[in-house]
Amino acid sequence: MTAGRRKQQGGASLVEVLVAILVLAIAILAFIRLYPSGFLALKRSGQSEAATRLAQQELERLKGRQDNLPYIIAPIKYEVVNGQTVLVMDPTTSPDDFSVQPYLPPGVPPEYASGVNRVRRIIGERVNLGAPAPYLGSRYNLTEGILYQTTFAPIAVPPISGGPEWDPIESGYLLVYGNPMRRFVMDSDWEYRWNLQPYEYGIDYEQGKVLLRPLRYRAIAYKIDYSYRIQHEGHEDIRQVSTVILLPPTDPQRPFPVWVDLTLPQPGQDPSTYPPVNREPGFQGIVPDSDSAARLFERLNPNANWDPDYPYQYKVVNQLLGLLAFNPAGTGFYERYWRGQRPLVANVDYNVYDWSILREEHTVPSAGRIRLAFTDLKQYGDLLDNQTEYKGLGLPGIADREQPDLVLVDVLTGQVAYIQKGNLLNASTLSLGSFEVDYTAGVIQLNNQNLRGRKLRILYKAHENWALAVQKAVHRYFISPVLQGMPVDACWYDVEAAFENEPTTRLYFNRSEAGKTVLLREYWYKEGDAIRRGVNGVLRISDTPDGTGFVYADLRELHPNAVRWAPEVTGVAIRGVQGLSLKVRLYYEPDGRKVKIDFDALLTRKD
Repeated sequence: MTAGRRKQQGGASLVEVLVAILVLAIAILAFIRLYPSGFLALKRSGQSEAATRLAQQELERLKGRQDNLPYIIAPIKYEVVNGQTVLVMDPTTSPDDFSVQPYLPPGVPPEYASGVNRVRRIIGERVNLGAPAPYLGSRYNLTEGILYQTTFAPIAVPPISGGPEWDPIESGYLLVYGNPMRRFVMDSDWEYRWNLQPYEYGIDYEQGKVLLRPLRYRAIAYKIDYSYRIQHEGHEDIRQVSTVILLPPTDPQRPFPVWVDLTLPQPGQDPSTYPPVNREPGFQGIVPDSDSAARLFERLNPNANWDPDYPYQYKVVNQLLGLLAFNPAGTGFYERYWRGQRPLVANVDYNVYDWSILREEHTVPSAGRIRLAFTDLKQYGDLLDNQTEYKGLGLPGIADREQPDLVLVDVLTGQVAYIQKGNLLNASTLSLGSFEVDYTAGVIQLNNQNLRGRKLRILYKAHENWALAVQKAVHRYFISPVLQGMPVDACWYDVEAAFENEPTTRLYFNRSEAGKTVLLREYWYKEGDAIRRGVNGVLRISDTPDGTGFVYADLRELHPNAVRWAPEVTGVAIRGVQGLSLKVRLYYEPDGRKVKIDFDALLTRKD
């Protein structure tokens, strides 16, 4: 009897069992519903960690290339000039403006004019010309040149048009030029320097003219950067210009320096037909110290022969690698200079093709398995967030239906494997043999034993529009005489207010410089009744503009009791403004949101 009762007490009714099963099923269903978001969170966490490592590696790579850092990484915009769509610098664009460029010309894909791609003009990347080395040319014939890989790639390079490098179609994309020349401020009406050297030029700021030296037996081109003042709509603006001046050979006459008008570039026209800036309505003269001049290098066809007597030549070897070849005659070549001699140096201006093309370099392991930093790679034909189909990397010169979604480049030979939806495309020159691509996991399996130990650069895009971009402050800013229309590499302070003893402690910059850090080498300011001198003051430029519409650095961050700038000591309140900051930016768009993660460093190019 007692045992029977115990059995009854230890049992459960069918209703209780069903209720328990129902409660358990509800709990399991609720738990299962958490899986997709949980998996997504884990996936994003792993992706973010991998992206962070990639960004930190990029920052370390740039620290190792300090000698080659560009003068500036500038914002750009598309404009239609003379019926042609061109890229121009846009100092009004904030580095945190990820929207699509307003008034985008028809035919320009929005992805090239939005997000981090609004800041991608590389200016003044320095190349120290070393020893020549053999490389495979466009027809895979062995040739020799001084090889240099641009810091960022792929680069945007139009096809060579058959003319020299200073063809106007080329100049908006890729320019290579030499050391800056020595400037002489002169009067073009009466002064004439018959002994002007090839490394020197003269400039007349009032007349808008330059004095340049031609060559006897070949044409020579100069890259001239300057800013000019112009009366516009009731106020004075400053406009920044980068132009090319071409001088024909003088043979049979001896070459003597000649005065020529500074010109306004016209896309699609020959430089010799550019209109003079001094005929621009409202022209008020060139801004003093805003100008620089340098000798242009000639761009040769990849199959052309080098001129052994003319080191100012280069070729584009591989656009995807950003690989340039310079004339071997540049090795050990020294230019005469007013302080003696200096080695020939090249400077490169170019546009990064697309920051959202992710770039990794891997040495193929013995197992042939390469795991990329990102997963969920974009595959040709994938449905994107905007409900359009993904059409590949968008590389120039390739038909839409032949666009790859993955590119492997042999760093040593430049041979390329174009892959679309896991298949090798016909334009490929790198033999992969048997291979597999897992787009979801971000894994490439290469089974060709001949590829073991080879270094490959891999280009691809990832879903959620991941991008790895770089921003950099201007190497040297100059003090602009007016605020409106300042060039990218200019800053301004209220000199009149300072002379009239009114409070003014802000140094203004274009919106393109928001959030960057600058160094004031020497400056004077008033504190109470005393005028004080400061050196090597470090200031951070504001993220947002004030009522002027410009961003600023405030002297009171360093000296809280400062009242105003003090230009009355030397005539200028600031001598030497240098940009210090370099930023690697991770950018992606989860769920339609725009997210940035910045990795900052104080890093500037060595002089």
